[in-house]
Amino acid sequence: MKSLKNHISVILSLFILLFSVQFSTVIYKIIQNQNQKLIKNYSIVLVSDRKLNTIDLQKIVKEIDLVSPINPKKIIDKLKNSMSSENLTILKIALPYFYSITLNTLPGKERLNKIKSQLLALKQVTRVEIFTKTYENIYQILQILQLISYVFTAIITLMSILLLFKQIRIWILEHEEKIKIMGYFGANYWIKSAFLYKLVLIDSFISTSLVVAIFIYLPKSLFIKEKLDTLGIKIPNFNITYDVGILFGISLLLSLFIVAIVSRQMSKK
Repeated sequence: MKSLKNHISVILSLFILLFSVQFSTVIYKIIQNQNQKLIKNYSIVLVSDRKLNTIDLQKIVKEIDLVSPINPKKIIDKLKNSMSSENLTILKIALPYFYSITLNTLPGKERLNKIKSQLLALKQVTRVEIFTKTYENIYQILQILQLISYVFTAIITLMSILLLFKQIRIWILEHEEKIKIMGYFGANYWIKSAFLYKLVLIDSFISTSLVVAIFIYLPKSLFIKEKLDTLGIKIPNFNITYDVGILFGISLLLSLFIVAIVSRQMSKK
């Protein structure tokens, strides 16, 4: 019963560690998807006296992905009923060129203001609108969420490692007599520690399986899916081959590393 309790303690420690790692990974992927959406939907509006093209502006601002002309037809259509045809013709000639500029990255506020200054430095450019307030609010929220996920993972990882150290020490103390007897018969370190490595291998497999089961089930949960769909968030698909390999690798390598350290420390006493 005591041995089972210790097993559960190790499995729980590894489970919490792996859950936090995978949770952080999912949050990171969600944030990256939201970043891509923000990049796709965000655009800078530029007004110019002359025609511009993407290549010329990319020489000024490397983050520019595409420069698309904005058709002023909607503005003219609204004025049709209030202006004569002659005035409309003059207006069409006098109207400047409007452009929508999309970026290929997600710059911060300072870089965005610098981009505005670089564009305004062009003689033919008369106005640049970067819509800083709306953009900055969303950008800051995404950055804060990512930072929180990293801090959360770091704290959980530290706590889990400390718990694992404690549980491995308990294991060794419980089998201290057995280890000593094996030592009297000339058993080397690997033979004396073989049962410990076997235990952490089993516990790593169990904890990884539990985490995998949860993260496969969660995206399929109707309740969670409906809530996330309302927010426009899509949980990335769980990659069985890659994600399972990473989780099991982290669990096993960390466990084996801790067993090696604790075993050697206690054998010196």
